[in-house]
Amino acid sequence: MATDNPYTPPRAAVADVDSAPRMSKQQIKRLSPHQNAKVFAVLFAVSSLIFVVPFVLFASAAMPGGNAFGGVFFLLAPLIYLVMGYIMTAIGCFIYNLMAKYTGGIEYEAETI
Repeated sequence: MATDNPYTPPRAAVADVDSAPRMSKQQIKRLSPHQNAKVFAVLFAVSSLIFVVPFVLFASAAMPGGNAFGGVFFLLAPLIYLVMGYIMTAIGCFIYNLMAKYTGGIEYEAETI
């Protein structure tokens, strides 16, 4: 019965208005030091194996006799990468959080589909 009212203008369909994706600018105001440091520490430790394994194999083949250094390095490298990755990422997030107050943070565009 609402269409019988001559004072009600016709409305556009909602699908016509929202069919195009929208772009919006967003800023990262704060990075969580502990959460990001955990993720990057594990990432560094796992990715260190990609470089350490070939290095240890090459060093073992190149050095004659027993090579105790290669075995110790092979075991300690992922641990060192884990600890240093955590510390450096936490420090980096802390510095970013201080600077984001003055610079506004990293800006990116996101598209809603």
